[in-house]
This record gives sequence, C-alpha cells and structure tokens, in this order.
Amino acid sequence: MAKPLLGELLIEDGVITQDQLNQALSIQKKEGGLIGIILMNLGFIDEPTLVKYLALQAERVIKSE
Repeated sequence: MAKPLLGELLIEDGVITQDQLNQALSIQKKEGGLIGIILMNLGFIDEPTLVKYLALQAERVIKSE
C-alpha cells in the first residue's frame, strides 16, 4: 500500500483546499523543500497542525505494513 501523502490527508479533513496544495506543490517543484514546511510558510497550516498530520501519516504507514 502506498504511503498516504500529507497533502491528501489535509485535503480529506478539510484543513486545506486542492488549490492551496497545488500552489504549495508548484513552489516545491520550483524551489524544492518539504511540502509541510511550504504549507506552513504560506500560512495555510500552523506548526501544531503540521505535527498532528505528520503523526497521523506515520500512524497510517505503520498500520499498512
């Protein structure tokens, strides 16, 4: 099973929109970097939200193994 993507988890829960993710992905493609940090720098999520969803992502990876 594929690792759940951070952006997809955030969209599923209505934390960010697809447009916001697309904007962050465009920046990531041009400049590199981690999508979570880019979303935070754009002001779309805050640090506690990033930490929460990274933990959720890790939990799903562990459950899928």
